[in-house]
Amino acid sequence: MKFLKRLLDFYIQSSIHVGFAVFCLVKITEITAKLHPIPFFSACVFFATILGYNFLKYLEVFRNGNFHSTKYYSILLVSIFSCIGLFFTFINLKNTIQIYILFSGLLVLLYPLLRKFGLVKLFFVSVVVTFITVCIPYANTKFFLQDYEINLFQRFLIVSSLLIPFEIIDSPFDPISLQTIPQKFGINKSKLFGMLLVIPFVILEFSKSNSSLVSILIGPVTVILIHFSSTHRNKYYTSFWVESVPILWWVLVLFFC
Repeated sequence: MKFLKRLLDFYIQSSIHVGFAVFCLVKITEITAKLHPIPFFSACVFFATILGYNFLKYLEVFRNGNFHSTKYYSILLVSIFSCIGLFFTFINLKNTIQIYILFSGLLVLLYPLLRKFGLVKLFFVSVVVTFITVCIPYANTKFFLQDYEINLFQRFLIVSSLLIPFEIIDSPFDPISLQTIPQKFGINKSKLFGMLLVIPFVILEFSKSNSSLVSILIGPVTVILIHFSSTHRNKYYTSFWVESVPILWWVLVLFFC
């Protein structure tokens, strides 16, 4: 049992879970919008997400050599393998897609500078994820399809709402100067804000040429997770369960779309 817990912790802490979640968002766009998959792109996103998250989370540890436990060596190893995977998938992409990926990387590098602005940080992350998981997959088409703008707005809304539980759980530990949404408006209003974002996400699904019941069901799942989020929840609530929503979404899409 302890081994399984340590394995789960490593899976989460090494950013493999969030990498898989972002990978799933790419696949959801491809399937629901009936796009031709860009060869190597989803794998490139998977490796890039792991590398980017580990860079942001463990930069100080790696730079200062403060390896206080073997887990950091394992995370460093995962980051190295992700770097290799990113390189080999990146060089097989079209030049235009490579430019988009590089642009996304520059946006990620801006995150530490924007982190001190609570509201900006949340929406910035949503914009970056939306760009990677919706804009770039559509770049492989010769014309913009009917539901492109709707998919863009929907993805921005659902990612923003899924970030609210993270904001709530982190609020006691965030410096008050960040003025995150829970710090500025309180926990209950933050929950309400996150739930309100889900409403247009669901409504917009009905206006699409090919609406998906699966996408509609993700709305209530997100609302439930927001409702039960609190400052007393453990790390698994957000780092595993909330981040599992895109994975659940993708699995349901595979079976029912």
